Amino acid sequence: MTIYTAKVVSLLIIFHVYSCKPDDVSFGNVPEISLNEVSLLQDTLGNDSLIVLVIGFQDGDGDIGLTGSDTAAPFNFGSPYFHNLPVTYLVAGASGTFVELKDQSGSPYGNQHERIPILTPSGKYKAIQGNISIKLSANPLLSKPDSLKLKISLIDRALNVSNTIQTETILLKH
Repeated sequence: MTIYTAKVVSLLIIFHVYSCKPDDVSFGNVPEISLNEVSLLQDTLGNDSLIVLVIGFQDGDGDIGLTGSDTAAPFNFGSPYFHNLPVTYLVAGASGTFVELKDQSGSPYGNQHERIPILTPSGKYKAIQGNISIKLSANPLLSKPDSLKLKISLIDRALNVSNTIQTETILLKH
């Protein structure tokens, strides 16, 4: 009876360990993002002041995010990898097409790029997915655009760049 009990207990332990192992990850090590939500927040006068984006993400090796001490190359200030969530503002141009917003000197407006903190899970399995919520100015460069679009991508620590997503036209009230 003891051998039979030991076999049953062993099988139950093996079954439990196997059932605790996460399913095989069906996504790769290059991050992928999707736009889940766009909303606007108004100031006390009823004018749009912030654009709130909820961005879905997934990454097979989970190497998303930077710490405050990640300042050596290639994550140094001024590097294209300093911000791991680049955001490009597109405003309606004269011909009705959307063009990248530029400051008075003609440089692209890059102050809204974001630096996502470390999201890598602890443990053996590093695959990660979830949502990132960011708030962006609805009045970039005090330009009060009537409408704009946003282009976003995500860069992991291995410098893999995700797909680029773009919002539909966002109509603003200033």
